[in-house]
Amino acid sequence: MAGQSPLRRWKPFFAAFGLVDAAIEAAGPALRRDEIRSARGEVVELLCGVPAGDAGKAEELCVALDGFMAESLLTLLAVPAEAVPSVLKSSADLPKAVGALRMHHQSARVRGLARDVTRGWTAAVEGDVARAKERFDAVRGVNKAAPKLDAKRGSAEVEEKKMEAPEASRRSSLDVKKRESAEEKERMEATKRKLREGYREAEDAKRQRKIQVIAAPKMVEQRRRLMHPILRERSQARCGTSAAVVRRSLVSSFNRV
Repeated sequence: MAGQSPLRRWKPFFAAFGLVDAAIEAAGPALRRDEIRSARGEVVELLCGVPAGDAGKAEELCVALDGFMAESLLTLLAVPAEAVPSVLKSSADLPKAVGALRMHHQSARVRGLARDVTRGWTAAVEGDVARAKERFDAVRGVNKAAPKLDAKRGSAEVEEKKMEAPEASRRSSLDVKKRESAEEKERMEATKRKLREGYREAEDAKRQRKIQVIAAPKMVEQRRRLMHPILRERSQARCGTSAAVVRRSLVSSFNRV
């Protein structure tokens, strides 16, 4: 096989190394691949220097490249799901290159790891789509629910106002009744005061009359005591004469009868 390339079976897949390295570095700045590139480059140089007839040495170096690719795919599998969009954006050719490894590479290990990588990408993308749909549905649900909530709120306010109207009327009626009761109470108190004042005035007048009746004889007696003896005798004589005249008048009246 004098015309066979030094890269042999790796020739169709050699571009996948650069694409996978770029994808890993896109997942995070700490995932630098410089040392891996350097070590892999040395293997490629050795493979290119293998004589055309030394198939065993060439295959040994190709197996070493299989190991480098397996390590790269394992690192790609370890990338978190939230970083998958960044990985896929690193190159449009990445999915095609990994798909070729999954379908056509001679190493069963490389094919299996490539299959796992593509499945992980599919799950991550489907998860993103599902989450986006949930957010969209949530926003749409809120938008749909908003008019209903407004309608319910408006209906609740109407019902509340309906309930408040009788309550306000009842409170107004109670206030009117309280005012009327207070006014009636004031009128009753005023009437009672007037009655008490009338009773008090009547009692005062009655006591005054008793005092006057009791005081009159005493005053007459006092005046008699204070009279001059001559005036007292005249008064007594006058009283006696008056009494005699009264008796004669009464006797005359009886005789005429």
